[in-house]
Amino acid sequence: MTLIQLSTISKTIRRQPVLRDVSFTVEQQTITTLEGINGSGKTLILKAMLGLIKTRGRVTVNEIPLRIGQRYPVQAGILIEAPSLIEEFSAYKNLKLLANLMPGVTNQDIVQLLHQFQLPRENGAKVKHFSLGMKQKLGIAQATLGQSELIVLDEPTNALDTESIAALITYLQSLKAAGSTLVVASHDHEFVSAISDKRILVEAGTAYEI
Repeated sequence: MTLIQLSTISKTIRRQPVLRDVSFTVEQQTITTLEGINGSGKTLILKAMLGLIKTRGRVTVNEIPLRIGQRYPVQAGILIEAPSLIEEFSAYKNLKLLANLMPGVTNQDIVQLLHQFQLPRENGAKVKHFSLGMKQKLGIAQATLGQSELIVLDEPTNALDTESIAALITYLQSLKAAGSTLVVASHDHEFVSAISDKRILVEAGTAYEI
């Protein structure tokens, strides 16, 4: 069953077309990937899909037309571009702030995520002292906290080592098996090949399934 449908999505910035008639669907409980080089338009497509930018064309989520400024039709966990972290807080406290807004997410859920991503569980370890890879892992943890119906990740393998990428592949597949729908943008061909049910190639603002 289709969760998201993009129909002829286009956008122009300073008279330059940056998205050109992008059309594809995202099926429930699958992993759809957007693959392309940096600057190809992957992030803009994700933002259009989430109602974060104005575009021409039509986006529907659960058959509901998406409109800027209105509540998103499904619960979504999102990592777009750089993680949004409070550097003076610990990893636990960053996740706890989100958990307070999500009914049913427990302290144990947070601890399990920290274990999943091999992040410090002590409240004294401030994020400002984390490596880039640790910050990236925490951003992914934020997006997957509560296992939302929709999870959107933009270049999740940035700054991750080979072992961490392998663990991420297994984790994303487990989220799909648990019922989440995932949309992942990446330039990492091997990573995309390992996780994808549907692959969308993005080139110069155009997109097509491969």
